[in-house]
Amino acid sequence: MFPPLKSGSLLGGQHSPAGEQKALVLLDKSGQKGIYKTFRAGEVMVTHTAPVDVFVTVLAGRLTITQEDVATEVTAGDYVIIPQGAPHALSCHEAARILIYR
Repeated sequence: MFPPLKSGSLLGGQHSPAGEQKALVLLDKSGQKGIYKTFRAGEVMVTHTAPVDVFVTVLAGRLTITQEDVATEVTAGDYVIIPQGAPHALSCHEAARILIYR
């Protein structure tokens, strides 16, 4: 028998909302994680690296993601893929919600 289906809403759908957590790990399987994060306007994530490729999709808001001094502005519906080991940082211009898979 399989575990029960897990459901929730990241965008205000019919299921229970994920809420205002700063970070919520939605999936953690074999070292891979799906993470829901929220940011307030003006928040930053300092330059860091990841040991795997990172897929980021923006659910709401406006952010700038900088990789090796190249800034890319992203808004709701956009995504970026950050290569393994690439130094990157994030700056939030308006309240934002993102989904990260790494």
